[in-house]
Amino acid sequence: MSKHSKTNFISSCKIKDNAIAKVVAGTLTTIPANSTVRLPFTTFLFNSTKVNIAPNGGVPIEEDGEYFITFSAFFPNTVGTLTFSIFSPDFSGTALTGSGAANYSELVCLRKGDIVYVNVTNTGGLVTGILAGVLTVVKVED
Repeated sequence: MSKHSKTNFISSCKIKDNAIAKVVAGTLTTIPANSTVRLPFTTFLFNSTKVNIAPNGGVPIEEDGEYFITFSAFFPNTVGTLTFSIFSPDFSGTALTGSGAANYSELVCLRKGDIVYVNVTNTGGLVTGILAGVLTVVKVED
């Protein structure tokens, strides 16, 4: 792309005021043996208008529509097995997990009022160390 055409593109590209994009992070320092805990998303990494974090750590959906959901986590390699479940009332999925990392992405239809959560299930012994996760929820343009 020439410098001139790149400049024209950048000046014509406008972020919509009504865009809905949420990127939140959460951490856990321990996961009890043989348990399921919710990953508490408490920190905004990026937010547009119409964005909140639910008091119980989920990401509320503000408008009906199609959303691109991604989740990534990093955690200590442990003897136990960790499973990350990403869900709302209208969908559920399981992240691919291996070597201290987990990843998930999917296009899903969500309704206003849905809340997207991530649960971590530990089927082994006590897990200690920092587990960090990032959840991204972006409404796809109509």
